[in-house]
Amino acid sequence: MEKRYKQIADRVVAHSLGLRPGHKVVLKVRGQADGLTECLIPRIYEAGAVPFLQQTRTEELKWLLSGASEEQIRLWAKHDLELIKEMDAYIGIHAEENIYEMEDVDSAKYSLYVKHYLQPLMMAMASKEQWTLLRYPTGGMAQQAGLGSDKLQNLYFRSCTMDYGRLKEQAEPLARLLERTESVRIVSPGTDLSFSVKNIPVFLCDGRYNLPDGELFTAPVAGSAEGRIRFNVPTSYMGRQFHSVSLEFREGRLADAACSDTAGLLEILNSDPGASRLGEFGIGFNPHLTVPINNLLFDEKMAGSIHLAFGQAYEMADNGNTSVIHLDLVLCQLEAYGGGKLYFDGVLVRKDGMFVLPELAPLNP
Repeated sequence: MEKRYKQIADRVVAHSLGLRPGHKVVLKVRGQADGLTECLIPRIYEAGAVPFLQQTRTEELKWLLSGASEEQIRLWAKHDLELIKEMDAYIGIHAEENIYEMEDVDSAKYSLYVKHYLQPLMMAMASKEQWTLLRYPTGGMAQQAGLGSDKLQNLYFRSCTMDYGRLKEQAEPLARLLERTESVRIVSPGTDLSFSVKNIPVFLCDGRYNLPDGELFTAPVAGSAEGRIRFNVPTSYMGRQFHSVSLEFREGRLADAACSDTAGLLEILNSDPGASRLGEFGIGFNPHLTVPINNLLFDEKMAGSIHLAFGQAYEMADNGNTSVIHLDLVLCQLEAYGGGKLYFDGVLVRKDGMFVLPELAPLNP
């Protein structure tokens, strides 16, 4: 096990962040990820960089929030934002034992925590040139995925330590094709959605910002989304779970929304004017991820999937949308999940999750 964590640590330090002597890097750990943390810190030192560790157990976070005031949370955020500002790089590790752990935290206090701490820190992290996010394979994550612990760990290590250089080579024809594309159409059960991506940059993800990785993303042109879409993969955002999300767009605006917690979803999408507008369109193609495991960092990279995100657009593929949120929703188009078609400028690119153009066939799992 230690050898596998050392492989991930080496990938993070050398490939994802490219740390150099003198670089200052903060490891921000939520939960307990001792195996990975114990390998990362020595590897950071080996690179001549300087590690700083912030670790908060979930139980400790709940104790803090139980009596927290808005002033306290704001001061906490100010302190941590100053630390991130001083850093050259950021590593975020989330070790989640129970996705519902925060359900018994007072909702008003948790909302203050999300608004005044989590969201500002995520924006500060994303503004750094060097950052990466990871999950830690806990027993709770295995249960959430519906997998045995050994199977989950094998999936985790295969998808995180794969040859991302080769994957990038295989995905470059898809990136060039999307760069030339003006309109995208997504068709699946309950879904027929079209939007423009004309003149929006395309970014190929090869293990720099996330592990696991394996996606290509751009963003819909503001005001161009038209039609409806039904997402068949559950998603979570800041401690809330959403299932069976269905959306309708008219002239680029969200006209209707429904899911397992419609009120909760609409509360998030009303966070600010940009929260209910699309800020990302992505295509997943990690060959080791072929089934949803109810973990967004993995599911959005799943082969045969697409995802859309409400809120803030990434700088690498900016469509001008700004927001304090970034909420991803995933649709798996593999045949086992209902199938579907993906069109670029009216040309069929992928059917039932499998690329049909010869130059894209190496991306098929």
